[in-house]
Amino acid sequence: MSIRLIATDMDGTFLNNQHDYDHQRFIKDFKKLAKNGIQLVAASGSSYPRLRREFADVADQMIFISQNGSVIHYGDELIDCFPLDHDDLKAVLAALTRLYGDDDINQLVVSGPTTSFVDQSMDEKNLAIVRLFYENVKRVPNLLDIFNYPLNEPLTKISVNFADHIDITNVTGELDGLLPANLIMENSGFNTELIGDAHATKRNALMAIADQFNLRANEIMTFGDNENDLGMLTMTSHSYAMKNAALPIRLAAANVTRLTNQESGVLDTIERYFDFQR
Repeated sequence: MSIRLIATDMDGTFLNNQHDYDHQRFIKDFKKLAKNGIQLVAASGSSYPRLRREFADVADQMIFISQNGSVIHYGDELIDCFPLDHDDLKAVLAALTRLYGDDDINQLVVSGPTTSFVDQSMDEKNLAIVRLFYENVKRVPNLLDIFNYPLNEPLTKISVNFADHIDITNVTGELDGLLPANLIMENSGFNTELIGDAHATKRNALMAIADQFNLRANEIMTFGDNENDLGMLTMTSHSYAMKNAALPIRLAAANVTRLTNQESGVLDTIERYFDFQR
């Protein structure tokens, strides 16, 4: 059975540590994939506008799974999203405020499909980092009162980047019991937790896309490096954990890339698998 769709995580996987990639090499490979009828999916914890920017030259021909599966776009068309219930969102924000002080959280972001919101008290350094991953960012006077402000779309994800002195494994234990039952928390790397609808995962989004295209699991190739990629990495025999991924991630995947994200490991694997000549 031949591969008909490739899904790749972004940071730590497709992108190097400078949040970039070899654009010329990618475009050559992308054209060859398209010629062979192979669809490319970018699956990330960050926002749709950021993903479109990363692939500006071919964005209309790609599928985007953003916010860890909370939002799905085909080109510029919104296919599906998983809105957060107002009361659930308020409960999470209240729990974060109760458990952690200002020095414990670097960035707290509440996002919809195309717009993300932060508190106006966020300093410029952290705001610049947020804009790298979320692109279209608006400041509001008080994030806890987010529903009191004009919103033109549902809210779909909460992102919390914790300070270095916070042990992320402790966060899981502290927050898990306080989350509403219909929400899930996934680690996205870089001391960041993403909280959203329990059904909104990269794996579920990819399965929905597979159903739409009538694809079997063994017709899908996946790449990832972190906990939030595990669902994708265990759904197909053509899964690849990055060489730079932590050991539990590498053990969960069917394969491991020959090269790291710093060495264009995803493109190298694609070129070798399909025998593309550079």
